[in-house]
Amino acid sequence: MDHFALADRLTKHHQSHLLVGIESLESGAQAAYLTRLAEIDWSELHHQLSVHTAGAVGSSRVLDLAEQTRRQTELTTVGEAAYRAGKVAVLMVAGGQGTRLGSSAPKGCFTIGLHSGKSIYQVQAEKVLSLSRRVGKAVPFLVMTSPMTDTETREFFAVNGHFGLAKEQVRFFSQGTVPSLDQHDRALLKAPGQLLENPDGHGGCFTALVKSGNLARLRQEGIEQVVFIQVDNILVPVDDPALVGAATIEKAEVVTKVLEKAHPDEKVGHLVKVGNHDVIIEYTELTPEQTRTKNEQGDLIYRWGSPAMHCWSVAFLARLADHGYKLPLHRSKKPLKAWVDGRIQEVTGWKNERFIFDLIPEAKVSIGLAIDRDAEFAPVKNATGADSPATATDLASRLYARWLKAAGVTVEPTARLEISPLFAATEAQFLAAWDKRTTHVSGDFYLEEDRKA
Repeated sequence: MDHFALADRLTKHHQSHLLVGIESLESGAQAAYLTRLAEIDWSELHHQLSVHTAGAVGSSRVLDLAEQTRRQTELTTVGEAAYRAGKVAVLMVAGGQGTRLGSSAPKGCFTIGLHSGKSIYQVQAEKVLSLSRRVGKAVPFLVMTSPMTDTETREFFAVNGHFGLAKEQVRFFSQGTVPSLDQHDRALLKAPGQLLENPDGHGGCFTALVKSGNLARLRQEGIEQVVFIQVDNILVPVDDPALVGAATIEKAEVVTKVLEKAHPDEKVGHLVKVGNHDVIIEYTELTPEQTRTKNEQGDLIYRWGSPAMHCWSVAFLARLADHGYKLPLHRSKKPLKAWVDGRIQEVTGWKNERFIFDLIPEAKVSIGLAIDRDAEFAPVKNATGADSPATATDLASRLYARWLKAAGVTVEPTARLEISPLFAATEAQFLAAWDKRTTHVSGDFYLEEDRKA
């Protein structure tokens, strides 16, 4: 390492303070610290990139529920063929800790099963297992962790026998980190010789896929589509032929699932077209007046919200990787605990992260796919209140009640229901598997796979 060149680079980017006092560090710690300082792209921390914001804002092309119903046979037939041909993988981003749930463990370790006591990780893994059994292929399950959750996540899966999945089917890889800055854009320290860093967001998934070799492996295996999910949405489907079929038929490099906003001021990102590109515009970037603007057909332009569910073309990701594409950083003001003046202090600073949806404007073809929010969106983010375990399990119970009612079962409003993905992961699977064991459900009700079958 050229220490003089590093010092010059840090000075150029106003980070020379990071070298003060390094001579007092133990040699191994000093070497590790200097190596990390040399790895960082300091130039990107000083300017926030604007992603395709020039041009008139209009409505993106979205396959609404009515169009999907009309095209159901076409979409599902093509998607089903892709699954059975081994052309689909599932990628789950799971880098977060359960801090807001009152736990320092990975969020996926949190118990969510209403009656089973299953963890979020188990629920999501069993969806992949159910899918793999159904299509007769070991669907690759990529799990993105963070440096804070990687070891514990791997151990949790291992101790639980990978929840029935083959060990080689589950592919862990860790996202990167990025320095946190003070209000003057100077990098902060966690301790002497240790940068204060935070995970680089779900957008770090793209960089980590490339760096870990997992993207190259998907290409080699002939995987064409990646179903992208977030760990904390317990209703997100992975067995979704209509989604994969839409991506294949429309030759879309990305399909973004969208839900119709409950009201114009709902706090979600919006899928819209800016100029010739689809983009996600965050609600924080819009005024109340803008959220109410309409297109020529009289529809709200900011009609469709994004719950961070996508289908990505592997060829698209590979093309970006081959061209060295790098997602931009977004910053947010946060209270941070940093080493300042010889002690840990709370300071106001900037956390930087990347967003996966910033890949969307790079796509030659991008479409939205409308979903029934009650069937696919039950996030677990807060300990109580909105988006909590209580609301998520309630949404799941209501969905399972719909399945039972579709099978002719009377379900009382007081019923608390849970259906294992290994019994049925979708309504169609449930209706096919239902054995008419009961005609009336009034209380606690749980269905697990018949292990004798």
